[in-house]
Amino acid sequence: MNLLQLKALIRTLLKRRFLSGVQIAGLVTGFGIVIFLVAKINYEHSYDKFWNNHHSVYRVALDLKHQDGRSSVSAKNFHGSSELLDEELPGIIAHCNMAPDKITVYNQEQMIQDVDWFWSDTTFFSVFERKILYRESAQLFGDVRGIVISASFGRKLFGDENPINREITLNEGWRFLVKAVFEDIPSNSHMKIDVLGSYQSLSYYMSNFDNRAQVLVENPDYAYSKASPYMGSRWRSAMQHRPYCYIRLDENTRIADVEASVAPALGKVGFPDNLADSKINFIFQPLASIHLRSNLDGELQASGSNMQVNFLVVICLVVMLVCFVNYLNLSTISTLESRKSYSIRLINGAGKGNVFLELFTHNFLLFFSSLLLAIPLAILWVTRQLPDATVSAAIFLYVGLAALAGTCLASLIPFFSVFRQPAYMLMKGVSHNSGANWSGRKVLVVVQFAITIVLLISTVGIYKQMQFVMKEQLGFSGGQTIFSYTPMSMTNHPDIPLKLATFRNEALALPGVKSFSASSSVPGRIIKRSQENVMPSNSDEPFAAAFGEVSIDDQFQDTYNLKLLAGENLRQQSNWISDEVLLNQSAAKAMGYVHPADAIGAAFSVGDRSFKIRGVVADYHHVSLHFPIQPIIYFQNLDWELSVGYYSFHIDAANTGAIARDLSKIWKKLYPKDEFLYFFSDKEFESQYRSDLSFNQILTFSALMALLISCLGLLSLAMFNTNLRVKEIGIRKVNGARISEILTMLNKDFIKWVVIAFVIATPIAYSAMNKWLENFAYKTNLSWWIFALAGLLALGIALLTVSWQSWRAAARNPVEALRYE
Repeated sequence: MNLLQLKALIRTLLKRRFLSGVQIAGLVTGFGIVIFLVAKINYEHSYDKFWNNHHSVYRVALDLKHQDGRSSVSAKNFHGSSELLDEELPGIIAHCNMAPDKITVYNQEQMIQDVDWFWSDTTFFSVFERKILYRESAQLFGDVRGIVISASFGRKLFGDENPINREITLNEGWRFLVKAVFEDIPSNSHMKIDVLGSYQSLSYYMSNFDNRAQVLVENPDYAYSKASPYMGSRWRSAMQHRPYCYIRLDENTRIADVEASVAPALGKVGFPDNLADSKINFIFQPLASIHLRSNLDGELQASGSNMQVNFLVVICLVVMLVCFVNYLNLSTISTLESRKSYSIRLINGAGKGNVFLELFTHNFLLFFSSLLLAIPLAILWVTRQLPDATVSAAIFLYVGLAALAGTCLASLIPFFSVFRQPAYMLMKGVSHNSGANWSGRKVLVVVQFAITIVLLISTVGIYKQMQFVMKEQLGFSGGQTIFSYTPMSMTNHPDIPLKLATFRNEALALPGVKSFSASSSVPGRIIKRSQENVMPSNSDEPFAAAFGEVSIDDQFQDTYNLKLLAGENLRQQSNWISDEVLLNQSAAKAMGYVHPADAIGAAFSVGDRSFKIRGVVADYHHVSLHFPIQPIIYFQNLDWELSVGYYSFHIDAANTGAIARDLSKIWKKLYPKDEFLYFFSDKEFESQYRSDLSFNQILTFSALMALLISCLGLLSLAMFNTNLRVKEIGIRKVNGARISEILTMLNKDFIKWVVIAFVIATPIAYSAMNKWLENFAYKTNLSWWIFALAGLLALGIALLTVSWQSWRAAARNPVEALRYE
């Protein structure tokens, strides 16, 4: 193509600026959404792939089935599991056990709460290769006082100073020295680690730290040792005390061979009595699959959803399809309108190849100028909505290839549909296959609107489900409740009960504080402790259920307004400990009591201790509606998860700020080393749906943009349709047709297309929504009005779009259309 032809092409674009503008607007919107969605999809799939050796690292999860029917599938495993595999299989290079802890870190200048601290084997960096930025010696952890920290945590603690051999203090006064600094673990990992301490250090401090005096009593004769993985003591711990276990294979070892060796290896273990008749199996999870494909009990953090990512892939494809279908329709219209000019060139000796090249150049300019406009728009969306994601060069390459494919299609299809007839017929404006072309465009419009209606139905359905989970009666009152962590400086301190009683009395004396409770868990936080060996008083066989274990005081039921179905609330105890318990309704049923009142006074045992049921509370949603309500036993004690619990306050919500300031003063007086940080119970509960709300926002935005693209294409199609029938409209008006009759004639086809699209879209959307709702244990109904609303919305917007152009054509003076006839 020469410069003259290029100028002619640009003049044509400017002449048809509305049609060209609609084409560019549709492409820019489509490309922008696609780049954004691909960035999101890539980020979700990138989890843990930054590890150089991620292909050879596996988490060893546990599938445990007891003979009495109880079973659990957990991300945690017994301490001996990975060590046993390392002993038995030569293809394992290294193994590592690790467990998180709730830690507050102090140095001379500041206090940092909620530190991501892990206790680990010293083999951690043999399994997970990470660059060591600073180190004191070849032994990364040094002696029992040594720890390893991330680079960002080092900067947070010490600024730009060298952190090596700098001291930090933990909750109860344990003091450690930084011995090495590792490169930060990116956010796209299933584990977030600020600090690593060794199990050797944990064992030493647990054995030699004086909690009352808060000093370490040095013991030079102490020797750290672990029992053999073949001994029953390494397979005895309850689920909440088990670690996360990982192995690393050499290049020549297949995971199938490892799986086949598990049973023979387990056959050599002397299991404790409670596991003697149980079936134990290991689940080997590839490191990069954990985020999207693992949703086991005890996950390190909330997993992603592979189903949601698959939905995003589908949305990406359908938005691109809507975009291309819209462009293809408009491109065909543009070609038909230019057929006379093309035929003149053909008659004057131009080849069809030249005409195709001009069509290709025209579409190429539109596609790639649209892509250039879409890139900064997409980057802006990604920066604002997905701060941890990046738009890689590969994404631009894929979208560029899609644009090139679209250019070819948008050139080939109109070319072959329009230029199959002789040039002289094109000169006359006659097309023997115009009916077929028109029918083809009808099909494309139906496809376009069917996709849009599917997106609209899904958007409304997901919105209805999110409203359901947000407004569902949860069974507890969180709107006027705040909570904080228990003071970390008191962890394992013998004065906890005394100071807790003082804090409770002074807090309850404040105006606006209605009740106070100390507990191991609060609604919205996962119950991490579980009891699998709860025995009836008259049997040696445990109940066939696993019970969640929550430690509470006598005010927990009042603070969260739990409904008491039978019996009485717990009584206040001076030492905070009692052998009386509360059950929720599900726990009472799991123990065989048909009516809550039947459970009152009944006894059961856990280990060597016996407990008496004092009351039964109604079931409530302790965690999100993704999960069914589990049986829960509420023990009265101060046995908190990792020695850290929660203080909850039921307050007058109108004076939250003043009450928080008064509580902070009491807190600072009793716990001077800790800062009073509080959370709102209802907001924390809602935060569990953050991923679902984000998905709904993405879907809503995509659906609206698809509807916009479809309507722009429909408007252009309506203009083309009315232009084809301008003489027919003129003749009808001369013969007495009213404007309303003309409008009906022009609009009825468009209404029919949308109705057909709705019929096609409804079963597809119904199936997709049912699939998505499988993520929830409690879900809304897919009411008929969801589908009706989406269909009426699409029909109404389509009618508004085409009626404007139809009215212009119907109101036009018929003389203008017939003056040359």
